[in-house]
Amino acid sequence: MTMINKKYYTLKQASRLLDIPIHTLKYWREEFKMKLKENSSGQKIFTQEDLDQLMMIKHLRYNEKLTLAGIKKKLAELKKNNKVNKVNKININKKDLLFLQKELIAIRNLLQQSQYDEKIDK
Repeated sequence: MTMINKKYYTLKQASRLLDIPIHTLKYWREEFKMKLKENSSGQKIFTQEDLDQLMMIKHLRYNEKLTLAGIKKKLAELKKNNKVNKVNKININKKDLLFLQKELIAIRNLLQQSQYDEKIDK
């Protein structure tokens, strides 16, 4: 979910973009232990990732009708699954690379054998 091409959003901007009251954002920020950055004047600012997380929380709360405890559990599951998927992708990529390496070595050997056979036939 990309709102505007900005790097950071104030609490007021985030509230408007997500259509969530400021007091709810503040409550969720504390409840979900979001570590926000601060701008030069010490004001808390939201990144795009923060907005994405808040959008997910909003969806789980209002569309899925989950309690805060349920949302925390669901977010933990999603985070765990994301880590597992990243590990599996890495393993698959390594496996694919090893297979490709073996295939390339076999092709090289065939080419070398073919060149050797041509020299002998001459």
